[in-house]
Amino acid sequence: MTATAAGAPAPPTVALEDALASLTRDLSKLSARLKAVDHTVKTECKALTLRLHYPAFRQRRPMVSELVDAVSTYIVNFCLPRQQVADLNDQYGKVSAAEFTEMFEGLRQEAFDLFKRAHVATNRNGEAGELILYLLTEWLLDAPQIVAKMSLKTNTEMPVHGADGVHVRYCGTTGRLYLYWGESKLYGNLDQAITEAAKSIAESLDDKKIKHEIMLVKRHLDLSGLPLDAKKAMLDFLDPFGSGYANRHDVISCLIVFDFAAFKATLACETDAEEEFCRLALAKLEEVAPKIALALKEKGIEHQEVEMFIIPVPSVATLRDLFQDKIGWKHPATKKAPKKQKGAGKKSMRRTKGTSIDAGTSRSDMGE
Repeated sequence: MTATAAGAPAPPTVALEDALASLTRDLSKLSARLKAVDHTVKTECKALTLRLHYPAFRQRRPMVSELVDAVSTYIVNFCLPRQQVADLNDQYGKVSAAEFTEMFEGLRQEAFDLFKRAHVATNRNGEAGELILYLLTEWLLDAPQIVAKMSLKTNTEMPVHGADGVHVRYCGTTGRLYLYWGESKLYGNLDQAITEAAKSIAESLDDKKIKHEIMLVKRHLDLSGLPLDAKKAMLDFLDPFGSGYANRHDVISCLIVFDFAAFKATLACETDAEEEFCRLALAKLEEVAPKIALALKEKGIEHQEVEMFIIPVPSVATLRDLFQDKIGWKHPATKKAPKKQKGAGKKSMRRTKGTSIDAGTSRSDMGE
């Protein structure tokens, strides 16, 4: 009888692989709202994978609002610890339908409030980018979220600025544990988004920041939903003295969302609008791919493994507003210039002096 025969304890890594597989959900239905463009675009950065996506079309127009509706349904899973969500699911069938609905609505409101408080605490805009990146990483990279960073960001005593998400995948073939550190950037200007993404990726790979992120993972692993043997196996990969430490690979999952004028061009084309859009989007990817490689190279991270999701939208500002409206976030309205009144001169100047949005700044360029 071999060591792996029936009745023998499973190796720790097998327990980890099985446990992570059980946490992975089928998110393929999102493909009805977020389409992919197949391509063969490569760069000189061999470790960089470019993934091009876009909102699905209906009657020649992209369904951005419907995409926001779809991704918003996952905000509970994104914001709250997995164990907290599991505790609610355990009540299904044990309480009345009305009671379960009330409990779920309470949990969803908690997630909405947590999302807003976390972005106030970190001085960010309440973007949908983090949520979209979370779904893409779980869906297409088969890497479930292991720590709900959003649930930690409201703790003022714990600095958690860093990765927008922490996901994990174990490969039984190579024996490697892949940790995915998320970075999302929403900018109206694509060149600016690329620059900021490269900057954030380089900063996130700083040794001190990686150690801090690892500390957060170890500290909150009890809320991951992993069984004890799987947690022990994972901790072995995170322990510098562990036997699996050398097989831990840090990967960046990055989302770039930007304004793309080609959406307007497709409305006037005589051929299939979605097909024409894909052609224009692919041409744009071929154009910017060398820029992305150059940005990574300038930061000295051209050999870093990066999974980059690129999503063009008609308007980043509109995407942001739709999502903020969905969760009840009060976003600043674009203010019209006040009418000039007699004797208002210096007083009017003093009143407008601390306006939060500069009149010359587009809201689409207020990225994160």
